[in-house]
Amino acid sequence: MESNTLFMKNSEIFAEAMIRCGIRYHFAYPITPATDVMKYTAAHFHKVGGRMFQAESELAVINCLTGLAATGQLGCASTSGPGFDLMQEGIGFMTAAELPCILLDNMRVGPGDGDIIGSQQDYFMATRGGSHGDYYIPVYAPASGQEIVDLMPVAIDRAFTYRTPVLFVMDGVMAQMIETVDFTPAKETVSSYDTGEWSYTGAKDRGKRALITGSYAHSDGEQMVKKLMAKAEAMTAKEQLWEEYELEDAEVVVCAFGLPGRVCREIVQERRKQGEKIGFIRPITLFPFPEKVFAGLPGSVREILVVEMNYGQMVQDVRLAVNGRCNVSHYGHVGGDQPMIKAREVRNRLAALVPA
Repeated sequence: MESNTLFMKNSEIFAEAMIRCGIRYHFAYPITPATDVMKYTAAHFHKVGGRMFQAESELAVINCLTGLAATGQLGCASTSGPGFDLMQEGIGFMTAAELPCILLDNMRVGPGDGDIIGSQQDYFMATRGGSHGDYYIPVYAPASGQEIVDLMPVAIDRAFTYRTPVLFVMDGVMAQMIETVDFTPAKETVSSYDTGEWSYTGAKDRGKRALITGSYAHSDGEQMVKKLMAKAEAMTAKEQLWEEYELEDAEVVVCAFGLPGRVCREIVQERRKQGEKIGFIRPITLFPFPEKVFAGLPGSVREILVVEMNYGQMVQDVRLAVNGRCNVSHYGHVGGDQPMIKAREVRNRLAALVPA
């Protein structure tokens, strides 16, 4: 679409941001609440010389993406929980083979087929490396359509810089929300990266033999894992992103990511106007987890309330980050007629933590 300002579903915003940043290949299999992404790319990718491939399964999706990435082309795969499960072996292979790509998981309720409404239950699988082996990939958790647009060129750069899959996660509620966004930050960047050193380009004019593999033996295997760990350490040092609000004198801090973060920030703003010393942290990168902001919390903080659409996943990373310097409590909610976290319940928890 030609206009820079559009009113669209967040799943469509993700797809349009891909197009504008230069991604021309999208692989997917229909699954709620991620199908809107492939519907959009099927309608629009061909207009810019791109292709949307509907594969026969999520296993086929990730392996098609692997083949594409081996040729030096940057592609994307989108899915939801059960499909994300099936892609884990392929994601692990792509990480070991150092193949860049962009992934999207529109999270729904699990385990099993679960429910098609939104959740944040894929946190562990997203941040711990979902298949066997020691590895981590960058994970971005946008809280709005605008942040999807802003993060897309960043994610593409990190995919090429670290030669790794990069994952976006958002809950299924956010995926269906319609928002106004400015696409100006979504500049074409994919073509600026040179992949000739490692990609398969065919025999014609080949400068050297390229070998792409996820299989390593003995000492080679050890070196491969050490290389992946060095990447993870570099990401941890350089790539942490977060939003913070009113931390300087805070006694209680609310921490939430994604769409619940928007709800919690508004609640914190309300309580601040009432004179309560409450602050807010929203992790934007789930890996690397933004431990720096927790390390820098003032001594006045005595409690952190972690709010998630699950029953206690990110809260474990918060506890590790604060390392016992203050108490960490949790409010989680999943499913039901109201899948989102309940603002009323967050207010009640804060009322108990901040006596009048």
